[in-house]
Amino acid sequence: MSRFATFTIWLLIFTIPWQDMLMLPGIGTVSRLVGILVMGVSLIATLYLQYARVHLIHLAMFAFWAWGSATYIWSINPDGAQTAVVSYFQIMVMMWLIYQWTTRPEQISFYLSAYVLGCYVSVGATIWAYIYNIENAYHRFAAAGFDPNDLAIIMSLGIPMAGYLAMESRNIFASWVYRAYPMLGLGVVFLTGSRTGFLVALLGCSYMVWSYRDLPLKSRIALPILGAVAAVLLLPYIPMDSLERIQTIGSSVSSGDLNYRTRIWYAALESLENAPDAGLILLRGVGWDGFPTLVTPYLGSPFVSHNAYLSVLMETGLVGFLLFGANLVMTIHFALQMPRRERLLWILLIAMWAIAATVLNWEFRKETWFLFILAVTHSSILPRYRGKTSDGEAVGNGIGGRPRDAVARP
Repeated sequence: MSRFATFTIWLLIFTIPWQDMLMLPGIGTVSRLVGILVMGVSLIATLYLQYARVHLIHLAMFAFWAWGSATYIWSINPDGAQTAVVSYFQIMVMMWLIYQWTTRPEQISFYLSAYVLGCYVSVGATIWAYIYNIENAYHRFAAAGFDPNDLAIIMSLGIPMAGYLAMESRNIFASWVYRAYPMLGLGVVFLTGSRTGFLVALLGCSYMVWSYRDLPLKSRIALPILGAVAAVLLLPYIPMDSLERIQTIGSSVSSGDLNYRTRIWYAALESLENAPDAGLILLRGVGWDGFPTLVTPYLGSPFVSHNAYLSVLMETGLVGFLLFGANLVMTIHFALQMPRRERLLWILLIAMWAIAATVLNWEFRKETWFLFILAVTHSSILPRYRGKTSDGEAVGNGIGGRPRDAVARP
């Protein structure tokens, strides 16, 4: 039963990098459908085993969800807030299920492989769009249903994961699948023309540099050669418009515009200054998904914040911002407790996410919370696998009985 639950979680993670490609009427993304399946299977398995595990980050996430749900009462966009309540609840359940059924270090690699293989689906769809000249925006290419910037970050996150898996894998074929991904993922980032995605992808590629000393001699020799070959093969196929757009990173920052984002941020601050109850709004926010409604009078149209931190602050106030921050700080804390190779992987992934969140609304995306819970779970597994107890586990003795195959043995 637990193995079947683990497989359904793998399937859920596999769908995350390409979930926007396939929308199901009345349901939403394909990952939501798989998530419903995972929830059903896992709840049945939990009842059968009579054992449940809860980590401190689940309590932090529950507090954030509960407060965000409360903002529905005073929300300026009740319909959007209602949708957000359901979406965050599903994410919260996903976080619990991953922690509940992940008890061995090899399961972490199993889940990371699901994400990387899922990225390959979006890689193929983006290359197909490029071959058939199906532009998402002006000379920018992305898999169907994706915003180019979101896709670039999703692909970038897979780069250090693939690097880690390539070193961990003992299967020659699998290791080469993982080694090939950074080149292909970086190529897709170029096709999207995303400036933020390019910077985040470069940071992801640095994992191979930082972990260079852990590689065997043959890999140390092969890595620079493969990098040079990849550059030679990729450059002729990268659209000149994408390269020119990426080259404008410096001018975009120096102009202070950031592609209209700063104007949106100023509008949010202006709305707060002009509000008669500004102090109350700052404390409790305007309600989940209320940011577009908040800035509409100042911009003439509803705009999302293009900044996860500002979005959380304006929609859930200082209370929600601190609760969200607690989840992030807790993730960083537990990531720092891991051995060097794992610590490097997760701190790098968190840094990549943190950069992307400054210009994208990633507070509600599954990728965000998938990273948070998998980092925490990885940290909790390693000491337990050595026969120790994780200080982050709030409930560890099970519910109603003794765990069956729930805790791995050395």
